[in-house]
Amino acid sequence: MCGFSGILSKHPSSTSDLKASLKSILHRGPDYQGIWEDEHLKIGHTRLSILDLSPLGNQPMSYQNGQLQIIFNGEIYNYIEIKEELIGKGYSFISHSDTEVLIAAYACWGKKCLEKLRGMFAFAIWDQDTKELFIARDRTGEKPFYYWFDHDKFYFSSELKALIKLLPHTPSLDPISLDLYLHYQYVPEPLTPLKDILKLPSAHYLVINCEDWQINPKCYWSLDDIPPIEGDPIQLIRHELEKVIDLTLRSDVPIGIALSGGLDSGGIAALAAPKYKHTLQALSIGYEGRPPCDERSEAAELAQWLGIPFQDVELRTSELVDFFPELVRLIDDPIADIAAYGHFAVMKLASDLGIKVMLSGLGGDELFWGYSWVLNAVRLAEKKVNLNTKLDKFSGALTGLDWLTKFPIYNRLANSNKIPNIITSFLHQGLEINNLAALYPQQMPFYNTRTDFQQAWYDHNYLYTQSFKEQLPQRNPYQPFMIEEWKDIPNQMCQLVFNTWLVSNCLSLGDRTSMAASVEVRIPLLDYKLIELVMGLRKTQPDHKSGQKTWLINVLQDVLPSQVTQRQKRGFEPPYGEWIKALLAKYGQLVIDGNLVNLGFFNREYIVKLFQNYQKNYAMVYKLIYIECWYRYILQ
Repeated sequence: MCGFSGILSKHPSSTSDLKASLKSILHRGPDYQGIWEDEHLKIGHTRLSILDLSPLGNQPMSYQNGQLQIIFNGEIYNYIEIKEELIGKGYSFISHSDTEVLIAAYACWGKKCLEKLRGMFAFAIWDQDTKELFIARDRTGEKPFYYWFDHDKFYFSSELKALIKLLPHTPSLDPISLDLYLHYQYVPEPLTPLKDILKLPSAHYLVINCEDWQINPKCYWSLDDIPPIEGDPIQLIRHELEKVIDLTLRSDVPIGIALSGGLDSGGIAALAAPKYKHTLQALSIGYEGRPPCDERSEAAELAQWLGIPFQDVELRTSELVDFFPELVRLIDDPIADIAAYGHFAVMKLASDLGIKVMLSGLGGDELFWGYSWVLNAVRLAEKKVNLNTKLDKFSGALTGLDWLTKFPIYNRLANSNKIPNIITSFLHQGLEINNLAALYPQQMPFYNTRTDFQQAWYDHNYLYTQSFKEQLPQRNPYQPFMIEEWKDIPNQMCQLVFNTWLVSNCLSLGDRTSMAASVEVRIPLLDYKLIELVMGLRKTQPDHKSGQKTWLINVLQDVLPSQVTQRQKRGFEPPYGEWIKALLAKYGQLVIDGNLVNLGFFNREYIVKLFQNYQKNYAMVYKLIYIECWYRYILQ
């Protein structure tokens, strides 16, 4: 697990210094720093040693007498099997690192090497003979890749702040991305909060040749292409999950697991414990005063039941408030997930204990129907498709005003200056929602199942200044959830969640909070072979009508106590109200008098009103505090 930065020039030139960029991501790889350059390319790498701790694993790494150069962030879990296959083809190796296996795989198979890889990765391979840079990102987007380009330069890095330090100028804030952030709490990929800076999408590669200079990412894997699979889901998933856990536990350093006491992390721990009881350690977090959301007791009981060591750390509100600017800086992207501090704290605990690799149960909710709002969206979409009409009674389910909006008096009331603002606003919202449903019926199922989307829709009318609204395209912040044609609703809905919430919120947060502590996080439930198996089985045996996580519960019921498998789902949530109140007391005035108000984006008066009623507006209040701090500590 590492970090990298680079600059590719179309024409031979002396490029900028990488030192400042690499210094800003030294936390991603404190064990070694290296730089390589020629007349077209300059690349730098910071290494966190996990496999082959010797200098032979350092990067940038050269191959085939210097023809190929690689910088790589991530882990190839099946590197031993790939290495054996390459040795059979006559390739030889001087190290035990997965990096050397990866560059040899590219030398052997070219871009088809991606079909061989099981793991998480973002990498760039330079061919000095062809003057071609090959870039790729893993299938679910566990590892990040940011880039910016113009007519003759291509800049790239593992983190946004490191990329900014490479650029000739700092890009401006993108109004479209800011609008999306205030709806979702993150900016959906491939967009970033800054104009012209993009993320390489998950499951995509990019080939840049210095002659033609085409920047066109191409997809190499999609859930849509997974064929149907027959068989017993419980037996097949259990078998594959055990294989995946064995692969992800390959390491030359100590390994821990972030344990909540819930099904996902508990299941991974239960399957790993029999083989790795003497090397696996469980870690968790709690909160001062042990509020109802504190899961330490459940996690400790499960660890004891499994026979693995357990340690926890208690989070204090005052520590969060003081650390908040640094937390924002470390997370890098604006991701207003209140659980971020907890994620970082457990990784920091691991680092303090000398643990370099942590297993995570992330991905279970996205793969096995863990979210009720996703299941509800699937059911609603199926009803809409079955009714075979663009605007049916379900499109207006949000407000119940669909039939009312057809009457002329409704429009007159909505635009009357004699009606209180709060009522006209509500009426306008009903009109706007039903107009959206008519224009974009494919998107309404998700919208109707998320109250935070609905609240953000309402807030934008008053939070945004008129000049800011004029910079936005036609009102449609739900474009990331667009489906042109429903064919396989359950799997398409999963793809939507993977492409938005999972990669841009969960995986981005997981990468930054772990890397901030110089710890590698591994996610067995997002192994692509396991994903293909689940999705393939789902095409022949739909499971979305049987409830949340039914398959996974049945897979794990013989290795977990019943209080875990039958436990009601609880999200990884801290004492939300207490934290928001404390952050608002410290940083609220910073927002009211802040950059985004002074730049003419937000209305100060409405922010004051939101803050005064913060107990009814937790999500938006946190987003506003976060984005102002992000602007100050990342851009300034």
